[in-house]
Amino acid sequence: MSVPAPRSPRLAALYEGIRYEDGPWPLWRWDRNLRYLVKSVVHRRTPWTMDDSEHHARARAYLEGGAWSRAVRSPVRVIAGGDLMWIRSGFRETMAPPLRARIAAADLAIVNLETPMDPERPVPRFVYETLHYNSPPEYLDAWRSDRPCVVSLCNNHALDQGHDGLRRTRDTIESLGVEVLGGVDPGDAISGVRVGDLAVGLTAVTYDVNHLVGAPPAGIPVARFGDPAHEPDWRRIAAQITAAKLAGGDLVILLAHWGFEYEYWPAATQRAHARRLIELGVDVIVGSSPHVLQPVEMVSVDGADPACPLQATRGGPPRFALIAWSLGNLATIMPTLACRTGALLEIDVGRDARGVPAFSTLRAIPTRSARGLGASWIDGATVPALPRDPHHAHARAMLGALIDPKGLP
Repeated sequence: MSVPAPRSPRLAALYEGIRYEDGPWPLWRWDRNLRYLVKSVVHRRTPWTMDDSEHHARARAYLEGGAWSRAVRSPVRVIAGGDLMWIRSGFRETMAPPLRARIAAADLAIVNLETPMDPERPVPRFVYETLHYNSPPEYLDAWRSDRPCVVSLCNNHALDQGHDGLRRTRDTIESLGVEVLGGVDPGDAISGVRVGDLAVGLTAVTYDVNHLVGAPPAGIPVARFGDPAHEPDWRRIAAQITAAKLAGGDLVILLAHWGFEYEYWPAATQRAHARRLIELGVDVIVGSSPHVLQPVEMVSVDGADPACPLQATRGGPPRFALIAWSLGNLATIMPTLACRTGALLEIDVGRDARGVPAFSTLRAIPTRSARGLGASWIDGATVPALPRDPHHAHARAMLGALIDPKGLP
């Protein structure tokens, strides 16, 4: 399946290049607000340049060819979701039973929680959006099981209820028996879990934080990956990845809240930064924040396969790394079809004949958040997107053959 060629008509140029992440502007800038509103509805659907388009086409062809797949022993399954955003109601029944079953069956579940859970603050209901999200703890009911689950708070809504709210949110989630990435204190963005015979280290980072005055909390690492005007602090990032390796040295997973809203394709700068992260020791990057699905891509590390379009050098046995650029919204009241389309990514990983962790299978389960336009005042569960559903078609356009055409396996 081909990747759309970039386009640059004059009308699209008025809104596609505007990015709120590059720095908030005053509310009186109605011209920028209007352009951004248009972008939030129309979206940026094509890669920025022909080079970007060609890269993504090659990356998709390689992923679908399956040359990266390895025979492994004792595989374990990691399931990853994108953004759990603030919703109006129905928190306990957010995930439909078939999706809950898939999450419960995984050996490790990871997701980005883009809302605080501060029990001392009210949960807003009768608004469409709010600058101060808050949700009840039952929002995580579908993610609680006797197997490890890791939730990231490292996103732009970390401080929606202030520093004290962030601390209470972490305490609330930990009381549910769920691991947390992110918090007020140093080291809060590092965790490690045992999954089968693999020691997995996890960490997280966000592009920015709303309501930030001064430095971000010590447990909410900020790095502007993808911003050509700001080179990340690679020394600090390397130390963070090293800490994740010490927590679990077999496989390092980074939950990256990065990229730019309503854009379907990461550009060259973000790809270059991602490669650097792989070279520093990250094995799996799970992206969120754009609120739409973006592709999944394999990376050949230390010559694992010269045919892979993205190569990285780390210094060690050849292996593959994985980047899920954005898994979209898993639950939201955003109105557009693309913003209500998400995916659960299942990653089967084990040790190959050399004893090196390797991927055997990847599978994406497209989802539809039954909220938003036409259902904005009747909250429903996130459900599997069926093959004839336009959400399924959109997910397939972005994720290709990772999606079983028959629907939920």
